[in-house]
Amino acid sequence: MKHTTILLGGILFFGLCSCKTKTKTQSSSTSDSTTTGTNKNVTETSTVQPIVYNEVSDKACAAEVSFGSFGAGIDGPAYDKVMTAIKDKKVKYTSKNIGREGETRICLPLTELKENEKKDFIEQLKKIAASGQLVSVSVR
Repeated sequence: MKHTTILLGGILFFGLCSCKTKTKTQSSSTSDSTTTGTNKNVTETSTVQPIVYNEVSDKACAAEVSFGSFGAGIDGPAYDKVMTAIKDKKVKYTSKNIGREGETRICLPLTELKENEKKDFIEQLKKIAASGQLVSVSVR
């Protein structure tokens, strides 16, 4: 009986201690900034993901279009729009599958286009990416 009382007392003691050590989480509003005012320990996360990056994974690419997935496959209509734009401009490209759900990275060297045509084509790709889900454009 003495051991049971000590055991139950110990369980109760540790149970109460663990309840008091849990901290309350504070929810913060989301915005585009990364730090807030004077409290530098609090960081807010942005809900808007960027669609244009300044780095390509393959240096042979002037631009890359990446299609991501969060569990339901890639954005098919956006992929079709990108492929139509590529075929209309008749530019060379390579495509690489990077995931199990159709995630794809399209590399565009754009060597056959002049500088102004490159800029216009990349702007067209950016517009397609902005209207799609988990579609991004990386520019060298």
